[in-house]
Amino acid sequence: MLSDVRILGSSRRAQAALHARVDPLTRQRLAETQDPARWREILSTACFTPPLPLLLAGIELPDGSYSPDTPLAQGVPYASAAQQMAQDHVADIPSGFELAVGLEIDDGVPSFLAWFRPLQSVGSRSETADAAPPAPVGQPAAAVAQWFSVVSAQPLPEHDGRLATARQAADAYMHRSKAENTLRTYRAAVRSWCRWAAGHALPALPARSEDVAAYLADMALQGRRTSTIDLHRAALRYLHHLAQIAVPTAHPMVTATLAGIRREAKETLPRQKTALTWDRLVRVVEAISSHDLVGARDRAILLLGFAGAFRRSELAALKVDDITVDEDGMQIRLGRSKGDPQRKGTLIGIPRGLTRNCPVLAYETWLRQAGITEGPVFRRIWSARDRRAGATPVGAPPRIGPHALSDRAVTDIIRRRCGDTHLEGDFGGHSLRRGAITTGAKDGYDLLELKRFSRHKSLQVVETYIDAACIKARHPGRSRF
Repeated sequence: MLSDVRILGSSRRAQAALHARVDPLTRQRLAETQDPARWREILSTACFTPPLPLLLAGIELPDGSYSPDTPLAQGVPYASAAQQMAQDHVADIPSGFELAVGLEIDDGVPSFLAWFRPLQSVGSRSETADAAPPAPVGQPAAAVAQWFSVVSAQPLPEHDGRLATARQAADAYMHRSKAENTLRTYRAAVRSWCRWAAGHALPALPARSEDVAAYLADMALQGRRTSTIDLHRAALRYLHHLAQIAVPTAHPMVTATLAGIRREAKETLPRQKTALTWDRLVRVVEAISSHDLVGARDRAILLLGFAGAFRRSELAALKVDDITVDEDGMQIRLGRSKGDPQRKGTLIGIPRGLTRNCPVLAYETWLRQAGITEGPVFRRIWSARDRRAGATPVGAPPRIGPHALSDRAVTDIIRRRCGDTHLEGDFGGHSLRRGAITTGAKDGYDLLELKRFSRHKSLQVVETYIDAACIKARHPGRSRF
């Protein structure tokens, strides 16, 4: 953001000069306010036509006079570009000073002006010393991307009774309203926006509605999926929400641009992962030995994942304390789930079976062989290998790590085990969940029972999990054709 807006001479001439040089949106915003204090915020994202010169203010001489201003650049259209050019031209900043950039309107002639201003002295600990850094409004795009990465991953502070700490905690809890995977994708999207804005010399924060529309249209021209474009729009909305400034993504121009992108999109329906139905799952687990640690773990992952219609993240997060086993089967308390953002908890029951492919038996076998009594259920296993010779020392047991597998590791296990049995299809982390629902549909369970089993919020979502083969098998006209 501009550090200052200075008016030298008539304020009426200054206002007329600005209205003649800025873009229509900025002109409208200036007309809507009578508060000159808001000019700094509004003009920080203005596009000036023709562009303005950038000057470095003269310094005070020993006799009290000032040296003349030094021209740094001509034709600078934005404040963010002026800040970047000023930083590039000024290699060494005097100790105890920082470089500031403002807008000066001298007798109706506007220009960007850079100068050195003293840093604020560091005294006792301020009330907001530990608070999140302020939003870099009007600053270079790189600073915006860095700020968003910092504030979206802000840790919870220790309680000390201070107001500043309470406010910092409020910010941190606010960021935790989004799932970590969502924040990770938002950070990537904001970095992409900042690179694009910097490449076109556009302000990154606040983003202007016409620039956001152009950015989304540029993504569409590159052939990006509409779901990806929607994600980038949501990330920009969240960026401005965190900065506590007006959100440009709700502007009718952006909405209409997205509507046109969707209408012109030539996308095929998203390809779903292949369902690992019970018949396929039996082929996979029968090929896995339960007499070694890795085999026992992978059998338990596959059978338990199917029996509970678990998401891969839910499987990876299971802990021993979450599971109760008795002679009838097992009860699992799911404390965190994508379908339970309020974390109210969900109880899942899995009956004990009669075959060697019983999920409860596979779970008990894995815990017994691994010697796990607490903590994460599914963990990484390292083989005790001699790195130099590549041989396994005789009698050296594998080592079980203390931390839970990642959700990506669960996906890798599913793919690798399906590949070992040469199953055809595109298998992944969702194949177990899809396969369990599809098998239930083939066995005659109705949508309400499947919805209860899969813990989905709507019947419409459950229907999307049922494979085409199951839909054809239960077609009402099958017995009439």
